[in-house]
Amino acid sequence: MTPFTAHHARALVSSTVDGLSVGLAEAALDHPARSPARRRLYLAAGAAATLDAAVQELPTLRLAVRGVEPEPVSPGELANWLDQGLVTGAWGLAVTVADGPLARLLRERGARRPHLLLGVAVGLATAVSTLPARWRQATMRALTDRGTATLDDELAALLDSPTN
Repeated sequence: MTPFTAHHARALVSSTVDGLSVGLAEAALDHPARSPARRRLYLAAGAAATLDAAVQELPTLRLAVRGVEPEPVSPGELANWLDQGLVTGAWGLAVTVADGPLARLLRERGARRPHLLLGVAVGLATAVSTLPARWRQATMRALTDRGTATLDDELAALLDSPTN
């Protein structure tokens, strides 16, 4: 995979995990408080977010294991992380505020699992809303990877040239 394809595929997965986390947390409300089913859904949402964060930080962890200081996070990347967090938090807050009235309305209209329907809707909205920030971040990382590879190739060519 090219760096752009790999990074953009990763952005799609991360946006999907954002939506999945918010959607599962909402869908869990269809189950009684402290029930095993609700705990499993919360665990799945937390595990997905944790796994996504761990996979995203693997390159930094590899450098740390080798004893290499990772580069500081750029202001642009920090701004993207803030955007993603704010959007995800805003959707979570919005569904928390609107949850009761919307669930009652859906139940009155015959929905057996209104929180699941709300979870699907808010999860999809979260995923679509976080994708632009994740896409920008993926593009920045791919450009950095491309620049690093170009510099590595130029350095290798200089070291292998017959004039040395």
